[in-house]
Amino acid sequence: MSDSDLFHYQLEALAPLVFRSGKPFGVNAGADGAAFPLPSSLAGLLRSLWAEQQGQAFSPELDQIASYGPLLAWREQDNTLIPLAPAPADAQYVAVPPDKQNGQTDAQQTPKATIRRRCPQRLPNTMGCDLAAGLLPVWSREDLEQNPGKPAPGPQYWPLAELARWSQGENICLDALNDNSLITLTDSVRTHVAIAPDSQAATNGQLFQTAGLDLAPQRQADGGWATRELVWLASTPKQLASRLATFGGERRLSRLHPLDAHAAPAHWLRPCEDQIANILAQGGLRLTLLTPALFANGHLPGWLSANPANGSLSGQPPGCPDLNLTLRAVANHGWQAVSGWDLAKQQPRAARKALKAGAVLWFTLDHPAQLSAEALRPLWTQPLSDHPQDQRDGFGLALPAAWTPPPSA
Repeated sequence: MSDSDLFHYQLEALAPLVFRSGKPFGVNAGADGAAFPLPSSLAGLLRSLWAEQQGQAFSPELDQIASYGPLLAWREQDNTLIPLAPAPADAQYVAVPPDKQNGQTDAQQTPKATIRRRCPQRLPNTMGCDLAAGLLPVWSREDLEQNPGKPAPGPQYWPLAELARWSQGENICLDALNDNSLITLTDSVRTHVAIAPDSQAATNGQLFQTAGLDLAPQRQADGGWATRELVWLASTPKQLASRLATFGGERRLSRLHPLDAHAAPAHWLRPCEDQIANILAQGGLRLTLLTPALFANGHLPGWLSANPANGSLSGQPPGCPDLNLTLRAVANHGWQAVSGWDLAKQQPRAARKALKAGAVLWFTLDHPAQLSAEALRPLWTQPLSDHPQDQRDGFGLALPAAWTPPPSA
């Protein structure tokens, strides 16, 4: 499927939206805070709206409708949209003290926050690791050769254009990145209590809280309000009319707006011809996950198999039958739980572990000189998850970019 076959939408939250991790309530369960919506939540919304618009009843055929997203975006006052993506796992925020001047002590120095790039590269001969055969560790040589600094806070969501620049090997200034990035999503916590009818007092043990994502403009330090707000971006091959919708738990309202095909910021689903040429020329590529991915082998795609000769992991990504890739490295933020409710079976879905959005996978191309651009184009709109239904639900969308493998790789 190409980007020209898709319709693009923005989803405006009219109230704080509640999305849960699937963790049960209980004394020992701990708090269940606001969570970023899973791709399957968006897929269910778009399929429900399509069924209502067409007057269709719930049926298994609705599962065949593909969904892409959700992505966050800034909406400016002039309705310009700036797509956002999770921070890549190969970007590390560190606070490094500057060079000492005028006899200053360590306590007198003010550390400066910066972004450090971690790359797949071999370790020195004096060090080792237990990675699978053929995989390179992802690290920064500056950690050994210079002051490694200390971990520092940084934005969790980058403008998609900045992520594309970073993926292409350009360095990014943290000060400039902070102008359009998002440090973190804002929670809106509500407290719920059960009142005993006889005493009109709170019932013992019946006090709990729910947290929702508040995308409305936030109050600023100077007392004013932000001039832009957050919305969701979504795409699907089905054409939907503008309407109200309930997205997430507690039936809180959102509004779906179709976007003009030419004005939609959908370049995250549009193949870049220059990047395709660079990938073929450099013989390697990196894939940065824009949505979580579900793989059979944890952080390793199930469509990769071990080479009996050397143990390296190779295979063909979904939708790319003419493209054979060999995995060289993985950087990730860990895993997240994926569950939900099965409407067809009327029972909870089994919990699964997904590779978090922002993870980066590096590959080398087998026989790049023999490949055509057509073999690479599906990577932009083909989710990388193993199971076809997870792909239709939008798990595993990735941003491709060229990568030059190390000489020894």
